[in-house]
Amino acid sequence: MSLPLRPARVAELVASELDGTKSLEKDNNWKTLVILVSLVVAGFSQTTLVRLVPQWVGEWLGYADWLLLVTVYIAMQRNPIRAMLTGVGAGIIHDTLTGANMAGVSGIAYILAAYATHSISSLFIVDSLTVRFVAVSVSSLISASVRLVFYQILKVSLPELAGADRVAAYYVFTLLVHLIASTLLYILLDRIFLKGDALRRRREEARRRRR
Repeated sequence: MSLPLRPARVAELVASELDGTKSLEKDNNWKTLVILVSLVVAGFSQTTLVRLVPQWVGEWLGYADWLLLVTVYIAMQRNPIRAMLTGVGAGIIHDTLTGANMAGVSGIAYILAAYATHSISSLFIVDSLTVRFVAVSVSSLISASVRLVFYQILKVSLPELAGADRVAAYYVFTLLVHLIASTLLYILLDRIFLKGDALRRRREEARRRRR
């Protein structure tokens, strides 16, 4: 027969559980803040940075969809709700900063990319560089296809980089730039997110030791 817990021990366990809940809430709030800042910086890079760099650099950066790359990274963390909300937020930021005449198209592209990435991350270990490349490649093709399809349906003039006779080149250059950009971006995001996860694990370990 197990002995009943002393009131002091019960209070200690309850306090420990409450600390764990508060720590998890802080971790979620911190990640939400990091995601929001990342999206804002990505939106700025996507809409403003291109005009501040030399023309030949801007032509290459014009292919990079930094909001998409941030969305893909968050979707690889296997949290579907956070992934979808990131896609929605990325779409809103894109439409707000660009004044797009097809509001909502970017959001659809990002949400579909987030869904595809989450599906891939549910099947494979996303720490693998190969899997990350696959996720970025699939998401890039989905995003580009959604935009081009809506351009055609709504009879909106295609962007300069995606003229009717350059669709294949648009896909190729977009994919190439995204693979290169994601490699550098994800190294930075890994350091930010993994540092936060390491701190959370140390707090959890300290709570277990107090028990």
